[in-house]
Amino acid sequence: MVKALAITCVVLHYKSLGERDDITKLLSAGTFVGYSVILIALFAGYLLSNPINKKLDLFFSLIGCAMFIAAGVLILKEWENAWNTDTRKIAISKGSLAVTNGVLFFFDAIFTLRD
Repeated sequence: MVKALAITCVVLHYKSLGERDDITKLLSAGTFVGYSVILIALFAGYLLSNPINKKLDLFFSLIGCAMFIAAGVLILKEWENAWNTDTRKIAISKGSLAVTNGVLFFFDAIFTLRD
C-alpha cells in the first residue's frame, strides 16, 4: 500500500510542480522519489525471498513517517491560500496523500515492533 501511495505522490508531484519554497521542493521531491526507489528495492528483495532485517525495516518506516508527514504538511501549507485551480487541487491531493502515507509508515513501524 505504501509503495502505491509513494509512486502516486511522485506522479502528482510531477503534475503539480509550483512550490516556491526551496525546502518544500527539495524535501518533497527527495522523499517521494527516494522512497519510491527504496520501496521498490524492498519489494524486489521480498520477491527474491531475501527478507530485510527488522531493525532496518523499523528505521525505514520511522524515517519515512517523518519525511512524508513533513513533506505533506509543507505542501499543504504552501498551497492552502493559492487560487482555486486544477494545479492547486492536485497539490492538495499530493499533500494529503503524503500525510496519509506518513501515518501508514507509522503503523508499519508499530507492527514491525510487535512482530
